[in-house]
Amino acid sequence: MSKNKKNNFLELDQHIAVSSLESPIHATRKNPNIITTTWFIGKRCNYDCSYCPSYVHDNYSAHINKDHAFHFLNELEKYALEKKKKLKLSITGGEPFVHPNFLEILKYAKERNNLIQLSVVTNGSLPLKVYQQSADYLTNITVSLHLEQEESIIKKTIDKIISLNEIKKWFLNVNLMCSPGKFELIKKIIYEFNKNKIKFILRKINPPFEDSSTIKSKKDFNSTSDYNFVNKNFIEKKITKKTISNKDIIKRYNNYYSKKELAFLNKYINNNQWNNIKLHYPNKQLEFNTDELQSRNLNTWQGWRCYIGIDSIYVQHDGTIFRGNCMQGEMIGKIGSQLNWPVDPLICPIKWCTCNTDMCVRKVKNKKFDGLIND
Repeated sequence: MSKNKKNNFLELDQHIAVSSLESPIHATRKNPNIITTTWFIGKRCNYDCSYCPSYVHDNYSAHINKDHAFHFLNELEKYALEKKKKLKLSITGGEPFVHPNFLEILKYAKERNNLIQLSVVTNGSLPLKVYQQSADYLTNITVSLHLEQEESIIKKTIDKIISLNEIKKWFLNVNLMCSPGKFELIKKIIYEFNKNKIKFILRKINPPFEDSSTIKSKKDFNSTSDYNFVNKNFIEKKITKKTISNKDIIKRYNNYYSKKELAFLNKYINNNQWNNIKLHYPNKQLEFNTDELQSRNLNTWQGWRCYIGIDSIYVQHDGTIFRGNCMQGEMIGKIGSQLNWPVDPLICPIKWCTCNTDMCVRKVKNKKFDGLIND
């Protein structure tokens, strides 16, 4: 670590405001008038990673109806136009590309007015041809490289990433999932990515906290009532689990990773990544990557004024809308019904901000510094 970089981290807790660098407009304007929408399009996934919670993925949930997806996109476009804001849409899951009509949904989304960015997070498991077709619609694609898969699958995914990186239509990024016990492999992959000029970040995994014996899979279901039981009160259960996951995360990191692995994550400097967050000080600004902050346990803004729900919204797979991926604050509503859009920032109630999208949202330590992030 360079001396200047190390000093920047040491003084990080002295910053008083946060803004985003996710787009050129973010970088040049305090309030860019952009609604960043994270759309959790469905829980269905063809992987079953040990660290992925049951409220994020399963192998049985129904796909969203294509017409319902189109209706949601119309509603989102209408809101952005009414508020005179531009629209950024990021689609996650589950695995979005397993939806049988996903390319049609991407095409429809691309045609919305005021849309300036359309991105997808994928595990890279689909055929190369499918991803190449999606390049006609996407501006950004993030491939999460999961290392619990067989060696042959990991190699095939890396080969696909190298091919997709040659497409100039989009910005490609890789989340290199840092599984414990895989750090020698991780170092080899880092070398391969650097050789091929692939942008990547080291993704520090939020360690699993659920009892795996209580998690249902498709083979456990015998009737429709079993599906209904799992989906009943899903939102309330998800909020509770996310809150539980957030509370003791540092302790779980220490139990999940070895000291050597944590030291590697803490000290590694990635010269092949980008800065997506700006930290404001009384007399200067510093730029970082949110994963860089998280790897050093510096992702905490409890008690700050956060603009989730104003700069961003999070849409659950059933159409329920929250301010942010953290699901804190009041529920905004549900697509197709009357929505109560927030007008005031939320005072952050939680210790750790664990979602990259939420981390990039404007934040200020207290109201007297509002001018740093507002025009």
